[in-house]
Amino acid sequence: MNNNNILSQAEIEKELMSAEVAGRGANFNKKIIKEINLSETEIKTPVSFEGTKFLGRAYFNKTIFDGDLILKSAIFNTGLYLGEAILKGNLQGQELRVRESINMIGIKIEKNINLEAAKIRGFFGINKAEIRGDVNFKKIIVLNLESPSGIIPGDVYFQNTKIMGSVDLQEALISGLLDLSGIIIGHSLNLTNAEIKEYLLLKQGIINGEVKLSGLKYKEKIIR
Repeated sequence: MNNNNILSQAEIEKELMSAEVAGRGANFNKKIIKEINLSETEIKTPVSFEGTKFLGRAYFNKTIFDGDLILKSAIFNTGLYLGEAILKGNLQGQELRVRESINMIGIKIEKNINLEAAKIRGFFGINKAEIRGDVNFKKIIVLNLESPSGIIPGDVYFQNTKIMGSVDLQEALISGLLDLSGIIIGHSLNLTNAEIKEYLLLKQGIINGEVKLSGLKYKEKIIR
């Protein structure tokens, strides 16, 4: 791999600034990025990483996105960190690949999040989040991660998350548990034909709309 083809942190920041001045979206589609840290910054323009390959970790903790964040078909060789980030637009991550867990704990999304057909290894934490639109995790795959220190279960955490719209987990495959404890869903929850290898936790959850469970498979359901 030619290092000249790998974007540096400085080049990323330059493109973000140029896009803001020009009043356009920042475009990193199909680029290669070694590692990125834009934590605790404000990105004032839509930003797209569609088809981008991240060789190292991607940090967006407490980042404010004024527009959409597009991660469609992006590949993260390690982890993706969006803890306590604020998105004023949509998060579009259909078919993204993450090889070492996603942290979205405490994220706030003013529109929708779409991770349909995404594939993640390790845990996926989206607990204590606030989402004003819909959650589309249809056909998402979350697998266990084998590491030198042991196995990180492919767990998905929605603990104490507030979602004003609907949650779609149709045909999801989760190698660990799905924790919906304390979740508040404004509309429907769809788990049709989903498969959860471990526990489904629904303790103290509030779902205001229809709950679809046809074809759902799980080890055990815990509701209290």
